[in-house]
Amino acid sequence: MRFLVDTGATTMLNLKSFATGRVKEIQVTSWTGTAATSAREVSIPELTLGSHHLRDLKLPAIDLSPIGNACGGPIDGILGVDLLDKMAVTIDLKRQVASLGADSDPKVVYAEMENSMQPCVTAFNEGKATEFENCLEPEIVMYTPDGEFIGRRQVLEYLRQRFFKYAPDLCYKMKMHEVQTFGNALWYSYDYSIDTPKEHIAGHGFAMCRKSGTGWRMLNMHNSHHAL
Repeated sequence: MRFLVDTGATTMLNLKSFATGRVKEIQVTSWTGTAATSAREVSIPELTLGSHHLRDLKLPAIDLSPIGNACGGPIDGILGVDLLDKMAVTIDLKRQVASLGADSDPKVVYAEMENSMQPCVTAFNEGKATEFENCLEPEIVMYTPDGEFIGRRQVLEYLRQRFFKYAPDLCYKMKMHEVQTFGNALWYSYDYSIDTPKEHIAGHGFAMCRKSGTGWRMLNMHNSHHAL
């Protein structure tokens, strides 16, 4: 169904989309003031948005045709601040994207991310820069003892010169310690090791990945290491 997102309103349904329900008086507030109007109270057994499921909702339904006309087409309702808050939605006005907050245990989300990014570990160990590029956000920032690298191009060039040249004799391993979720992003700290024919590197680090659609990409990585 098609909903208008409005952070300045509470959630309402379009009477023409949800015609059944009992009639009740509600207060509607806008920039012109507050007025009483008649609305139907509609019971919705379940509302699903992404991975979020809200159950047994009771929402008012009024005629939203004028708003739909202003939006260029009919809408089934207004998704307001009350339900946006329940689903921990973050709205990025610059990119015009709404991201759902994580509603799972951080370790469960991490396991999902790790499974999704397993091909990235394989691409690294095999030195496949083109495939590994898809694992990086365009604005990725990587901090290492060798320097600071900003953006995909710089990060990939560093990895080519520093590690990919040893493939397939290249092995990256990592063990996670702490993990936290921030909306659609995941922060975690870890120990890691990289083995090449020339050296064994071990160190600590922390990273942030961001979920984009059904996949994950690396947004930030900060590594310290010492050669053994």
